[in-house]
Amino acid sequence: MRSLPFALLALLFAACGAEIGDECSTNAECGQGRFCDRASRAGYCTVSPCTADSCPENSVCVEFENRQTFCMALCDNSGDCRGGYFCDDETAAAPFCREKP
Repeated sequence: MRSLPFALLALLFAACGAEIGDECSTNAECGQGRFCDRASRAGYCTVSPCTADSCPENSVCVEFENRQTFCMALCDNSGDCRGGYFCDDETAAAPFCREKP
């Protein structure tokens, strides 16, 4: 019986998940239908592949140089992005948080 509260908390965390662009080290941290892109600095919760209308709220689908598409966190300026990332307002249809070179 004592494990029931823990199971409910784990289920709640999995249902909520992290936001697109959040730090992560495992796919489970990002929530259902999302994965942790560990190639990005400190991990990046995302969805891939994506299309213009398929990304969650507050994110945009970006096609990178390698033709892969990823949902990326929207931003107004670099202050909206976490450490190690900047607001790229030149690459996609909308500004998004991208890893600093």
